[in-house]
Amino acid sequence: MQVALTDPNAEPLRESQRQLNRGQAEQLRLLVDYVESFMRDTEVIEPEFMSRARGRAIAESAAIMNAAEAMGASEGHVYTQYHQACFARQHLPQVWRSVRAGDVPVRSLVRVVSAAERLVSPTHRERLDAQAAAYALTHRPARLTAWLNRFVARAEPAQHEQRCRRGHAERRVWLEHLEDGVSILHAMLPTLTAEAIKNRLVDVARSPKQDVPYDPCVERPDAGRSASSQGGPGSCHPGTVQGGFDWLGLPSEGPDAGLHHGSALTRVSSEESVAASGVGGRLEHAGPPMSREAGDPRSQAQREADLLSSWLLTGETGSGIPINGHVGILIEPETLLTSSGATGVAPGVGMPALSRNRRHAYPVEMIRRIILSDEHRITWTPVPFEAASSAPADAVAATSDAPANAVAATTGDPPDAAFQSQPPPLPEPPTPPLPEPLARVYEGRFVPKLLRRAIEFRDGTCQAPGCMVAAEHCDIDHQIPWPHGATTASNLWALCRKHHRLKTAGFLDVPTDRPPPASP
Repeated sequence: MQVALTDPNAEPLRESQRQLNRGQAEQLRLLVDYVESFMRDTEVIEPEFMSRARGRAIAESAAIMNAAEAMGASEGHVYTQYHQACFARQHLPQVWRSVRAGDVPVRSLVRVVSAAERLVSPTHRERLDAQAAAYALTHRPARLTAWLNRFVARAEPAQHEQRCRRGHAERRVWLEHLEDGVSILHAMLPTLTAEAIKNRLVDVARSPKQDVPYDPCVERPDAGRSASSQGGPGSCHPGTVQGGFDWLGLPSEGPDAGLHHGSALTRVSSEESVAASGVGGRLEHAGPPMSREAGDPRSQAQREADLLSSWLLTGETGSGIPINGHVGILIEPETLLTSSGATGVAPGVGMPALSRNRRHAYPVEMIRRIILSDEHRITWTPVPFEAASSAPADAVAATSDAPANAVAATTGDPPDAAFQSQPPPLPEPPTPPLPEPLARVYEGRFVPKLLRRAIEFRDGTCQAPGCMVAAEHCDIDHQIPWPHGATTASNLWALCRKHHRLKTAGFLDVPTDRPPPASP
């Protein structure tokens, strides 16, 4: 059953979308029928040719070529659509029926197929089919994608960890040049590292006291006044950048170019110890070799990716104000145990941890390495088990494989009163009253930092329907405006700036069917 619309007058739009969905689903059905009919006809005409696998592959390619001509699309696109539709019809019958009825869009079907292809067990595929068919009815594709990632990681944690390791081995950096003097620098990195980099960049730019240097090639506000000395507006002078910034900060030669300009960070696990120092000096370490001369086995692409992570996460911020990259992780207490069977899966595997916004799952061994490392500051925040096990507030009830209790860890936060160097004791199953600070009523309008962090973990994302802005990038808003409404967790929710403005203007109401914020 689909959710009620905020404005009932928009119902004709939803019905028109259902008609479009049915049309796209019918096109997929016609595509599958055409290719199968072409293959049958070819088998009648050329039985010997079609008896070989190569012959069947050639015939299929011919059918795809003809279909692509009729659809006005590329053969690669039509080939992908055909195989996704075949997979869904065979392995995801409930989702396929919902798509044919127009209740679920084809773009959601594509995401469910991608998730199902990662599952090994037929039983897990059947369970995914049943649950995804219901979930996709009430959630938009972005929320569906996050839910699918959680489902796959928790259903088969060992396979998820293997895929993560293979993905980590593909880390690299590459450049894509666009028009008009701009390019895109891509970096394929572990998700946890990428999240920390993004959060560090956001924190530096958001700080009111933080100096953020101009890019050497962009025009500065004083360019007009200094045009005569700079050679004209918009001129690039790499060697004379404000503050003596060296162009790109790199020496001209050497395989380790630029390493001495920043500090180096290394991850330390329980099996190895690495001490690094990279500000104006050389690296001294014990453990795996870190230079080609010492026998570093990493490829050039892997070394480039690791070096970029080190620069961005530990480089200078320009004014001496320490700002650290931070990430939030939801962890089951059993995950913190090393090689025990407490999780119900193979020893040493454990259930994956979840990102604060529930979009990503992290292998348990990677989380243990981070927690055991002396280089990370960990702040522990107890959260209600519903918040740890469920999706954000507009999600359906958590599935049976959700954790029974959990704690939240934030890496990179400055030390404060809540800082602990060791994980907290395994909590008992939560019962009312809620853990502090979610149960407290605070004086004044402004939300204390500790309460804000707890709400970020509780809500995960902006609580407007369908919005996926991470809660740490949202405003914490009073549902009933202060002072009529108290500054307490039950009256607070995360709203991105756009939806916060819409609520203030009267266009976004607190849904009457929204679960109580303190127990999402």
